[in-house]
Amino acid sequence: MLRIGVSGMHGSADMVICGWRDGRPGRLRTGVKLVFEAGGVVPRLPGLRTGTRIARGAEAVARELRDGVDVVLTAPGDPASVVVAAGMWHYGWTAEDVGALAGATVAGLALAGQRAPCVMEIRRDGGAALDGEVKADAVLAFLAARFRAGRYPTPVVTVLLDSVRLSQEAPYRVRIAPCAGEPAHVR
Repeated sequence: MLRIGVSGMHGSADMVICGWRDGRPGRLRTGVKLVFEAGGVVPRLPGLRTGTRIARGAEAVARELRDGVDVVLTAPGDPASVVVAAGMWHYGWTAEDVGALAGATVAGLALAGQRAPCVMEIRRDGGAALDGEVKADAVLAFLAARFRAGRYPTPVVTVLLDSVRLSQEAPYRVRIAPCAGEPAHVR
């Protein structure tokens, strides 16, 4: 399972990415990765490897994470890209994993739309659960406002709004089902 949360630190646009191995052979590993938007406040974090270049887009952020960077600096852009990048890094998703990329895109948009601290769990199939002060109908309304002509294009995948399925699983938990998408080059 991969968990992603926003900390709401004043003056920064950061996300904390916590990953660990699940269901794979080998030693259980846990870790924390931080992603800060360039220009925000990046605290000194002894012992963590900070990237030296600004990553632009999900593929560049995933590449930094795969290269062992603990603190990644990103350019402003698609609000879903950090969640998509985390899935690419943690689960090894590629351009062929269209459904997982689409689900992570929806999860990233849903997380970016929250004003209070919350946590997103991303599964290997791209399905997710958002925990916090959230309601499914409010999340769906937020998402629908971002889909032009029923589609949300990114550099890695295009998500189809009619495939987005949300459910209120508990008072403070919204389940996001895996979504359908198209490869980014299909229009």
